[in-house]
Amino acid sequence: MVQRREFILAGAGLAAGGFVNTAAMAQVARGVPRLLIGFPPGGAVDVLARALQPKLHSDTVPFIVENKPGAGGRLAVLETKRAPADGHTVLVTADPILTIYPYAFRNVGYDPIADLIPVTPLASEAMGLVLGPMVPASVRNLADFIDWCRKNPGDASYATAAAGTTMHFVGALLAQSAKFSFTHIPHRGAAAGVQDVMGGQIASTIVTMSQVIPLMSTGKLRVVAVTSPARMKRMPEIPTFVELGYKAIDSIVYYGTYVKAGTPPAVVAALAANIQAASMTPEMVNTREKMGVDDLVLSPEKFAAFFKADYERWGPIVKASGYKADE
Repeated sequence: MVQRREFILAGAGLAAGGFVNTAAMAQVARGVPRLLIGFPPGGAVDVLARALQPKLHSDTVPFIVENKPGAGGRLAVLETKRAPADGHTVLVTADPILTIYPYAFRNVGYDPIADLIPVTPLASEAMGLVLGPMVPASVRNLADFIDWCRKNPGDASYATAAAGTTMHFVGALLAQSAKFSFTHIPHRGAAAGVQDVMGGQIASTIVTMSQVIPLMSTGKLRVVAVTSPARMKRMPEIPTFVELGYKAIDSIVYYGTYVKAGTPPAVVAALAANIQAASMTPEMVNTREKMGVDDLVLSPEKFAAFFKADYERWGPIVKASGYKADE
């Protein structure tokens, strides 16, 4: 299991003021540098990339944001794999596309370890197990909910944004660990699943906390546990799965930057320094706060170790779930 407390440390190479523009970046071939997004405009990855873009330059040439949606974010990974290894194409994506999809889909067309180099993360957030009105108000905590699920197997279900996501396998891992039946109901996006839970059609959802924090004031949702290694600063009253005895459920969703394998180390280091410095600006801090996500600062070396460990741990979990998409 990834020991996240050991990895979530300050990254090396941050510029205290302004942005690094080293000779390494001058090695980059001429052309338009781009932040490549595998999703339509408006999602978390796109919002982070567009907040980052005005602050990011490669040898004085500004980056552009290019959306290449399709196949659940996989098309952008394939585009990065085909791009020159010069640091001009920077993939910005959420971790499941790289850490889970290779196990969950029959042929994704890429090997995230062999084809990509992690540069630096941009943000992270916890997921939560969120209950709705279908579950009686007397169910106040995770133990109560598991007991309720055992007594009501026909209603014991959880919604997620889609099959093959981190949230899908967090639910499968919980069911496996606690030994109860927990039916997965995939939706077309997290918002649709949350709405069905709020409406009482589905018992629960496993979702990133940024999706539900704005809705907590409705009184229709309650969070019984979060997946982060430590309690959230915004909602410190909610326990973690780890402290409740489910040590395998120690996971965050993180949004990171990657380049094609073979990109010179000096170019990767310079990119990381520029992106990290941009991430510390008031504009980016404000963007993360509005989104309800946390900063995550790692050097390329620490991010590569973090990413590889995370990738390797999901393989057995996905295999144990029995899930395999036909795509």
